[in-house]
Amino acid sequence: RANDQPIIHAVGDSAVAVVLSMLAAVAPDSTWQRLRPRIEHGEGLAPDLVPLAKRLGVILVQNPTHFGLTQTAPARYGKERLPFLQPLKSALAAGIPVAIGSDGPQNPFLNLMLAVIHPDNPGEAISMDQAVTAYTVGSAFAEGREREKGTLAPGMLADLAVLSQDIFSVAPDALPATVSVLTLKGGRPVHDPEGRLRGLAERR
Repeated sequence: RANDQPIIHAVGDSAVAVVLSMLAAVAPDSTWQRLRPRIEHGEGLAPDLVPLAKRLGVILVQNPTHFGLTQTAPARYGKERLPFLQPLKSALAAGIPVAIGSDGPQNPFLNLMLAVIHPDNPGEAISMDQAVTAYTVGSAFAEGREREKGTLAPGMLADLAVLSQDIFSVAPDALPATVSVLTLKGGRPVHDPEGRLRGLAERR
């Protein structure tokens, strides 16, 4: 009734099942499709829950720093749950909107590395293109701001970073060493340690 987007933290197949069944009981699918409910983490979105999640328009906000719990994950959830514990590739394949958020070390390139190798469950690893899209387009969609940001296009916010290396060509284990050498937010420099824009202005 408040017309607010539900953002629900849920981990575990039982918890995710409760969330989805609750949404289905409270309002029709069309309401949720409009409001875009988010499930943060969503670890445990089991295959039998995917059709309902898709029908409700649920967005899965994943945090790849959770994918490196290779020692604790089996003990926490049991080996029988591991194949579907942290869905990423399967969620995208099913048409579930996926965003990547930060939870843990504030290093987006560490998150990208973990998304493309998925140490807990390599079968759920995704490509670098898919990971970057989830981080940008997917996250903007999760906020309901895909008409403002998430892509570089005329009329959009000029949020961008010039990186120290090509993240699409380096080995995954080299990704965490990536840094921004120039960051713009809304077209304005917020990180320009070498004065790159100042130098450009002087040359002009």
